[in-house]
Formats: sequence, structure tokens, C-alpha cells
Amino acid sequence: MAWCSATVGGGPVGGEAVPQVDYEALAYEARASLSLGTPGISMSPSADAPILVRVPVWLWVDDWDAQSATASVPGGSVTVTATPSALSWDMGDGTTVECEGPGTAYTSRVHDPAEESPDCGHTYTSRGDREVAASMAWSIEWSSTSGEGGSLPDLVTTSSVSVRVVESSGVVT
Repeated sequence: MAWCSATVGGGPVGGEAVPQVDYEALAYEARASLSLGTPGISMSPSADAPILVRVPVWLWVDDWDAQSATASVPGGSVTVTATPSALSWDMGDGTTVECEGPGTAYTSRVHDPAEESPDCGHTYTSRGDREVAASMAWSIEWSSTSGEGGSLPDLVTTSSVSVRVVESSGVVT
């Protein structure tokens, strides 16, 4: 419970109950009601087709927006805001790629497919079936109607996709 009543004005006779809000507890309630989605994995080449060994893979997520939730009780309310703070990719081959932002979306009209992503990518060096997982860390801040506020422990959301990495050989005749 995020609030309780206290008596002011000299005790129960002639006093009135005033709600005392535990804003930090209310912040945890608001945090629990956040609806953070899992990272929407985007890759180029796409995970839907085989990925070639030694061809750069661009990685990005489209959902890099802050999310908020509010919890209220008589006497006050708290709003928590979850902001994406880090993105980590487990590439399924023993490599972890750390990205400071959402990554750059690959656009065929703008980017050369032979070039590496400027901020978030990976190049496989061997073939095989891989499970690629993206983990997004969210920093959590809260503020209240009383002016109190602070930070709460980070949250992490994760999603994954299977990819097939293949080799291509040329034949000289």
C-alpha cells in the first residue's frame, strides 16, 4: 500500500486524517504497470533469408522511445518514465555486440550492402544456424506530485530470432 492516514491537530478529538503518501512505493507500483514491449529486431540482410558468411549484417530496433506510467492514490501521484539506455546483441556465435543507440536502419537507396553499419552490426565468419537475441536496457526515473523523485532499478526486455548463416562459393570454368 502506498499511503496511510495520520491524524493532525492534536489527536483523534478534533483532528482530521491526512493521507501520508509513500511516493517511492507508489513509484514501484507505477513501474510494475509499465507496458514495455520486446525489442523489434531488424536486420539487413533479413533474418528471413540466409545470411552469407563475410557479408556485413546491419542491426537496429525501431522502438527506441521512452514509455511512461502513472499511479495515483488519494493525496498524490507518481509518474515513472522508462528510457532505452543500452542495446546488446547476442549473435549466436559467441559474439556480443554492444550498441549505444538503436542502430542505423539499412536503406538500399542510401547504403552500400558491402559496407558495415556505422554503429551497430556484425559479420559472421562461419556458417551455421544461429539464435540472435537483442536485449534492451531501460533506465527508470520517477517524479511525484510532492516534488520527490529518483531512480529505480533498470528493466531489461529481450527478443530473439533464428538465422541461417551460409557460405557461397564461386565456380571458375
